[in-house]
Order: sequence, then structure tokens, then C-alpha cells
Amino acid sequence: MSTDARDLGPEPPSVSDPEGSTDRERLEKRTLLGDGEEAPEAPTPDVEALRALVEDVDCQCAPYQSVAVAAVQILERALRYEREAAEAALSLGQQEKLRSMVEVADQTASMLRDTLNSQGHKVMHLCAKEPLSDPGWDPQSSGQPWWFVLTDALEVLEEGTDQMASLTTGQPPDSPARELSQLIAKLLWSHHDALLLEAEEWIS
Repeated sequence: MSTDARDLGPEPPSVSDPEGSTDRERLEKRTLLGDGEEAPEAPTPDVEALRALVEDVDCQCAPYQSVAVAAVQILERALRYEREAAEAALSLGQQEKLRSMVEVADQTASMLRDTLNSQGHKVMHLCAKEPLSDPGWDPQSSGQPWWFVLTDALEVLEEGTDQMASLTTGQPPDSPARELSQLIAKLLWSHHDALLLEAEEWIS
């Protein structure tokens, strides 16, 4: 992962698990907590910081539009999995926590969607017409065990963080597009860490 990605938090765990691993084993391998270690502090992106950014910068410039389109697509994919995880929650408290995360991601995606120009909306429309290259997601997967949907959500959030971190390195320093990609990457990674802590509590 790039230097920018490492700045977002702990190094993401590997998603390639040996064939035959159970889902519980996969979750155990993904936890960032070792014996006697405290939970890492996950970055907590400020939604207001994103709001301030889109209000203060030129959202019509091509680099910003490119990053915004990618961010909306990544957030919408993550939202599908986060909603599944919330529906499969093991307790009311856990469900409320996950639904709060879903609300933040949904609010962020809506905010970015509102900044897209006609070309950006056209790209989003074209992408919506294409089949989802997402064989891991099943729209009928409600009712799946919690650990199953949680593992999938962790992988999607990890992939999204990596994608946004890659976009960050391609943008000029101090540019709106770079700041936007950093904010979205931090948001995705904070959600990843929150779900990972839920997994650790379940395993222990």
C-alpha cells in the first residue's frame, strides 16, 4: 500500500485466505488485535470537513469530478455490504451502531453526488447500466449469518480504501481532489476498523 494509505491507520489485513479456511478463522486472521494489545485508534473523519471542502473548492474541475465519481461508486458498493451487516447484527445495540455507519456513508455519497456536473452524472448513469462486477454480493443475501456478511463487508471496505489511497497518490499535493480522496479513504478505513472490532469481540 502507498505511503498515503499507511497514514490512514494500521496496515490492512490480507484478504487472501487459504482454501478451506472457515469464516470464523478468516475473521480471526483479520483482527488487528494481539494478546495484551489495546484496540488501535481508528481515524474518525469529520463529515463537516467534507462539507466544508465541497463548499470551498472548485467542484467543477476535472480532477475533482474524477475522484468524486470514483468515491460515489466505491461508497455505494460499501453501503450494500454495510446494510447487510446491519440487518444481520447480533443485537439491537450492534444494529444501531452499524446503521449509524450506514447513515454516515449514505450522507457522504449523497453530498458528493450533488457536486457532480453533467459529465459526472453521465458517467454515473453509464456505470449504473453496466452489470455489477461484484460476484461476491448477493442482493438476496439477507438472512445470511452475521459472520458471513461481516467478512464480506470488511473485504469491500479494505478494497475501497486501497482504491481511494491509489487515487490520492495520483493527485497534486494540497489539491481539492487529493484532499477529497484522503477524506473518503479515511472514512472507509474507519468503518473497516469499527467492523473489525465487532469481529474481535465476537471471536473473543
